Amino acid sequence: MARAYGLGRTDSGLRSPKSEFPQPMKHPVNGRETGVISQHRVADIQAYQSISRNNETPATIAYPITAPQKLLKVLENKRTIFYVFGYRETPEVANVQVMMEALCYERTDNVVLLDWSKHSDGFYTKTFQKGEKVGSLFARSMRLLVNSGLDSTKIYIVAHSLGVHIAGFVGKCNDFIIPRITGLDPANPLFYPFGCYLTPKDATWIDIIHTDSGGYGTLRHMGTAEYYVNGGTRFQPGCKLGLPLSKTDFCSHQKSVKLYAESKRHPTEFIAVNCSSYINYKKNDCKDNLQTNVGYAASNV
Repeated sequence: MARAYGLGRTDSGLRSPKSEFPQPMKHPVNGRETGVISQHRVADIQAYQSISRNNETPATIAYPITAPQKLLKVLENKRTIFYVFGYRETPEVANVQVMMEALCYERTDNVVLLDWSKHSDGFYTKTFQKGEKVGSLFARSMRLLVNSGLDSTKIYIVAHSLGVHIAGFVGKCNDFIIPRITGLDPANPLFYPFGCYLTPKDATWIDIIHTDSGGYGTLRHMGTAEYYVNGGTRFQPGCKLGLPLSKTDFCSHQKSVKLYAESKRHPTEFIAVNCSSYINYKKNDCKDNLQTNVGYAASNV
C-alpha cells in the first residue's frame, strides 16, 4: 500500500479548476436527470449520454438494477465508468451533477450512475443496512451485464462516501476481477470493525482519496494507493465547522468529489508524492520520491 500526500493551495475559494487545490503535495457540470424512477424499484442504473463532446447537459436513460441488460445497447466500445454517490445524495444534488458532467466531458468513457436514492437518505443506521442490500444487488447487476457481453476488463467504478462500500460488493461477490475502484473519502461511521467495507482485494487496483479522515471519512487504509489531500483531514480549503450533517459540515467530505471532477477536465493538474507521513512531506523529506497524478489520471505504478 502506497501513501501519497499533497494538493494544498493557499487560497480557499473555488474560483476555477486551478484555485481550490494547489500545487502539489505530491503520490501520498450540471447533468440533467431525465429518467423516470418508479417507486417500487430498489435502485436504478442510469446511462448518461452526451450529444456532443463538451455537452454540459447529458441526457439519461434509466434501467432497473434487477434487469440492466438493455443498458448494453447504448454503451459504446470503450471503458465504462460506474459512479456510486454517497449518503443523503440523489442524482439531482449539485455534488452528483458536478461529477456526472465531468465524467461525460469529452466522451472519453461510457458513464453510468447507480441511483440508489430511494435508500440513501434517512437515519444513518438504516441507510447503512440498506446500503449492503443495494451493494449485493449492484454486484448481481454487474454480473448480469458481464454475462450479457460487457467486457469486465473495461469496468471502472468511482464511488463516494457510503457508495464506496457499496462498490466493494462488485468485487467481493463476483468471480471476475474489477480492474480499478476509486474511493472518494470512504464513509467512516459504523463500518469499523463490523461493517462490510471496501478492501484492497475487491479490485486489481484501488486508489483512495482522503479529504475528511476521522470525520465523515475513514482513517482506515483500504486501497493499494492512498492519497491525502492537504493532509487528508478537515478543514479543507474553504471549509469550516458546521452543524452535524449540514451542508457546511459535509464540506471537507465533499472535496474529494470536487477534486476528482476537476481532475477529469485537467488530468495532470493534481500531483502527489510518495511519502511515509504528512509530517515528512511538510519537512520536504520526500521531494525526490515518486510522483503521480491524482484522480482520473492516476495510474497503478
